[in-house]
Amino acid sequence: MALGFWMNNKNCYGCKTCSIACKSEKQLDQGVLLRHVTEIKQDDPRALSFLSLSCNHCDEPACVANCPVQAYTKLENGIVQQNHDLCIGCKTCIEACPYHAPCYDEQESKTYKCDMCTDRQERGELPACVAACPGMNLAVGEMADLEKAHQADIVSDDAVETKPNFVITVDPALSAEPDDTAVEARAAELAASKTAKKA
Repeated sequence: MALGFWMNNKNCYGCKTCSIACKSEKQLDQGVLLRHVTEIKQDDPRALSFLSLSCNHCDEPACVANCPVQAYTKLENGIVQQNHDLCIGCKTCIEACPYHAPCYDEQESKTYKCDMCTDRQERGELPACVAACPGMNLAVGEMADLEKAHQADIVSDDAVETKPNFVITVDPALSAEPDDTAVEARAAELAASKTAKKA
């Protein structure tokens, strides 16, 4: 069983309601975001769109494989969950994840990661990000069902060894895959953050 997120890059207008809803639901400290909305700008052709990404609950999660204290577990339903009490804040999971999905909390000196709102789903509710999106541009479900229900322009990412679980409906104005663009933007954001802290 593989649970994943569908994201409609075609109609998302970058309001970041999904990101804020997640932050509010999890009561996260300042600067800690588990869902990032990345602005994608392309000059050829000229295009501006947005991509919302969190943890992709990979089939072969690097966080599970690399955590030195086994704080991560892949559940039977496919969700990759973190035992926050075990986390020692070493940031190994952040470095290992090709999408840099885990987020470090400077105040607590520990790492947080999206758990697809397992508690909400157990109550029959949608994850906070999905429930909050005003344009209904996010959905959660089994990958096969997401592919059938939505225009699946990008399904997972064959180039990534972790085998992430996501389905993306792409803005036709884009000339490059938005998941690659978002990963590059996130990596640049992290690099800039590290440089600023050293200065």
